[in-house]
Amino acid sequence: MKPRVKPDLSADCAGIKSPNPFWLASAPPTNSGAQIMRAFEYGWGGAVWKTLGQDPPVINVSSRYGAMDLGGQKVAGFNNIELITDRPLETNLKEIHEVKKRFPKHAVIASLMVPCEKQAWQDITKKVIAAGSDGIELNFGCPHGMSERGMGAAVGQVPEYVQMVTEFVKEASSIPVLVKLTPNVADVRFAARAAKQGGADGVSLINTINSVMGIDVETMI
Repeated sequence: MKPRVKPDLSADCAGIKSPNPFWLASAPPTNSGAQIMRAFEYGWGGAVWKTLGQDPPVINVSSRYGAMDLGGQKVAGFNNIELITDRPLETNLKEIHEVKKRFPKHAVIASLMVPCEKQAWQDITKKVIAAGSDGIELNFGCPHGMSERGMGAAVGQVPEYVQMVTEFVKEASSIPVLVKLTPNVADVRFAARAAKQGGADGVSLINTINSVMGIDVETMI
């Protein structure tokens, strides 16, 4: 009997290599190095780090999720109302370095969101590259809390901004750059084309869909 051959699940996504194509998206489960290393131990091939921003960190709401029950069914709808990471940037950078040291073949992508300024984007780009990130995700999709500050979906909903910021980052980056698009537009293809025009190596679909939880639409209570 021939020995069973272990299948090769290795993946290459826009130049980012990983042992398999199963990655964790940027979200609460990727908020720390400990969480990501645990995921890698259980077989995940890559992870997109919870979105990093400038210091001081944001202050998140609590609870960080909204849920809707319907007809006696629990959690018929679910919404993430968390913002970007609320941990210091330097802490995250150190943990990215630790994760890559322990899991050199796994993919670690740094998700980024800073004000729409060239220096801010290029500074944080250089920092995550120095920490050992395999790729960068530009978070142009967050629809709550950050768009009011001129970030997230406020960028993703304007193709000209998408192209401009992508160009900022590509100019400073030596690793692949992915653009995370917002679904809260009439036609997501315009932003995708702008990302390509700006030099993006790929696009990521999609971020949080706008919704309202805990409101009875009949009574508005």
